[in-house]
Formats: sequence, structure tokens, C-alpha cells
Amino acid sequence: MANPGFSGPDDPRLTEALAAHAELGTYSAVAERLSISYSAAERRVKAAKRWRSADPSIAAAAKAGGLSDPGNLSHFWQIAKDDDGNGYSLFVKNPETGVEESLSEMVKSAISCAMSENKPRFQVRNHDGGEDLLVIDLADVHFLKLCVESETGVSYDREHAIHRVIEGTEALLRQSGPVGRILFVLGNDILHIDGSAPKTTSGTAQDTDGSIYEGWRDAFAALKFAIEACAKVAPVDLIFCPSNHDWVMGWTLAQSLGAFFHAHPHVNSTPYSMSERHRKYYRFGEALIGLTHGDGAKEESLYALMVTEAKSHISETNWRYWLLHHYHHKIRKRRGLDVFLTEKDHIGMTSIHTGGATTEADCQIEYVRSPSAPDSWHDRNGYVNRQGVECFTFSPHSGMKSRFTEWF
Repeated sequence: MANPGFSGPDDPRLTEALAAHAELGTYSAVAERLSISYSAAERRVKAAKRWRSADPSIAAAAKAGGLSDPGNLSHFWQIAKDDDGNGYSLFVKNPETGVEESLSEMVKSAISCAMSENKPRFQVRNHDGGEDLLVIDLADVHFLKLCVESETGVSYDREHAIHRVIEGTEALLRQSGPVGRILFVLGNDILHIDGSAPKTTSGTAQDTDGSIYEGWRDAFAALKFAIEACAKVAPVDLIFCPSNHDWVMGWTLAQSLGAFFHAHPHVNSTPYSMSERHRKYYRFGEALIGLTHGDGAKEESLYALMVTEAKSHISETNWRYWLLHHYHHKIRKRRGLDVFLTEKDHIGMTSIHTGGATTEADCQIEYVRSPSAPDSWHDRNGYVNRQGVECFTFSPHSGMKSRFTEWF
């Protein structure tokens, strides 16, 4: 049944919802108080705010024109005459049209909803004191990406993204064996768009499966479950990589997860690890790991940047690595004094050569696989990838020692 229109600013449904929102602060709390759905609570509060803030001329025009909500009227032309009979055509625009939920309110609402959800029952694993570091890097998940099988040969939507985050993490934990610590990487185009319009941060239009609010909440819930699963295995450090599809929204998601786990005894984050710094470094024993999305500094500059930006660790480490993302498929190189390609995917085929970080002047650069399928544009241009999630184990004494992949 269609939602009936509101009679005006004094509609009891609106005043009741607005009063509850002023008291409780979130749509989810309003929905619970009034025994209505989340979307109904959101719709009523926003309608009430639009009525209260609407220009009186627009409210009058809306009412005269038979429109029950002035927020639905973005602008109108009004013909007026002065005392001498001269006519004027006035353009009036409602500045409040399309008012969106603020980022802070969306974050609070998402956390409130997530905390009230039933958590999945993860299998508890006994931590037997391994000494290795496990890096779980769910790269380029792209919540809200839409891939239609009839067009691209494969389907991908919000449900796929949720499944691949949660089930992928569980599969990697099963494969990795005993570890002493986990580095869980956030960001890296976790969201497909960066605002209410279906566009990236730079304004490139995208096909989407749902709104930014739905994708944000799905990503928050899925990552929360994945981090909780990791924390049952070993202490977890969170680190965030900003990215080109969701520079702002990805940051709010990381900040919210950091806040949610602030009091968790086995999950750690720092202002540095969760900051908007494009390149970050993580030290584990004799291994130094650099992380960045891959859309910024040129690959040939990364070795010199590591030496400059993490110089306090360079003399104390023998093994240096860069984990990059952005390209959705596997590329491995050794860079330093020379460049040596060790592995590259090409339309599902893999060419493997011997090589790796073998001297103190070298670092290994690796692009991490993505679980998201190619959308229309990527498929049309031949940028296809085999979907999977990856993890890596590092010894505190000898650097990277193994890797595991869960394919989809």
C-alpha cells in the first residue's frame, strides 16, 4: 500500500516523529519508539524538518497547488504585479529540497542498528600462541556495485559483497593456521560511491545496487562481523587506506568501526592507523609493510617514499613490502635497484617467475586481488579479474612466508 501523504506541518505523525528524534537522536530509536519501520521513521522526520524549514512562499505555493509536502517542490515561478500594474516573474527555489541525513547522524544510526542486530555465530578457535602476523586485506569490495549477468556474464550486488566479506574472512582464518597477531586492512574502495549521488569522489557516474545509506550500513555490519571473527583468533590491529571511489564515506566507515571497537580488549587502532594519510606503514619484526590504495604515488616512487617516510625503520628491517590495491587483479614486482616482474594475471592466466625481495636495496610490490566482479564499463573494456580475497603471513624474522586465497 502506498504511503499516504502528510496533511501539513501539524500532522500528528510528523510532530510525533520529530519529537522522538529530538529526544532519541537516531532513526532506529524513533522506529522502535513508534513501532514503525526504519524507512518510515526516516521519512517522517525528514518531512517534518522540511515543513519547518521551508520558505513560506514555497509552503503557500505547495498548498495552493495541492502538494502536501513543500519539500517535494524544488522551485516555482510566481507572476506578480506592482501597484502600477507592471508584471514580474519571480523564480523561487527551496534551499532545503533534498536535505540529506548528516554524516554524523548516519554513522550514529548505523552503529545503533548494528548493535541491535543478531550476530552470527562464529566458530571460536583456540589461540595456540603462533608468532606470525596474518594480514587480511579485503581489497576493492565495492559495496553497492551492480553487475548484471546478462551484460557481463556474472552477477554482483550488495548480497554478494556481504557474503564475500564475511565468508571470505572465515575461509582465510581457517586456511592460515595459528598466528600471533592479525592486521586487518580497511578502506580500499570498500564503498562504490561517495555520497547520495551514484558517483565516485571525483564525480564519475556508477551503476549501483541501492543507496549510499544501504551500502554504508551493509559494509559496516559485514566488516564488524569479520573483525569480531578475527579477534577470536588473535589480537587485531586495524589500518585504513583511503581510496578514489569513496574518499569521504570510506573514512567515515573506518572511523565508525574504530569507535565501535574502541573498548574491545583484542582490537586496536590508533589515530595514525585510522587517519586520512594516503600511505601508511606497519612494522612487524624485521618486516616493514607499506600500504596504499594504488591510485596515488607512482609505483616507481614507492621505494624512495618508504625510505624517506619510514626512515626510522629502514635500518632495522631486512624485508620490505608494499601492498597495493585499485587494479583488482594480481601483480607482483620486485623494485629497488632493478625492476623484476614476478607475477601478473591476464584474463585468468597467471605467469609465475622466480623472484622476490632478496637484497636490502629491494622491496616487493604486490597488488591484492578483489572479490568484486567487473561491472559494465570494466567488462566492456576487457578489464576482467578472477574474484577472490587474500591473506598473507609474515614471520617476525624472515618476512613474508605464505599466502592464501579464497576464490569466488
